[in-house]
Amino acid sequence: MLSLPIEIKALLTYLITQGIKALLGLFNKDMEGVAAALTAVVVGAFIFFADGLLALVPAEYIDSVGAFLALVVSLLSAFGIHYSYKNVVK
Repeated sequence: MLSLPIEIKALLTYLITQGIKALLGLFNKDMEGVAAALTAVVVGAFIFFADGLLALVPAEYIDSVGAFLALVVSLLSAFGIHYSYKNVVK
């Protein structure tokens, strides 16, 4: 059975967390407890749904899909490293 790589899960967790913080920041209130609970629910549901979709991949395509996910992780990591380096140099 194919599932999301841990790197993708970590990236999704970070992106969803930042998105929820930005959304709750519009209310101009201290909602850290609500943000943590909401993030845990949304991240868990999204990763569970994505893993469920990947479980539907036929056995003959598992290697191809795994290679594609590795490519996505590599590209996103490269963009993250570039962005981090660009912010450090400034």
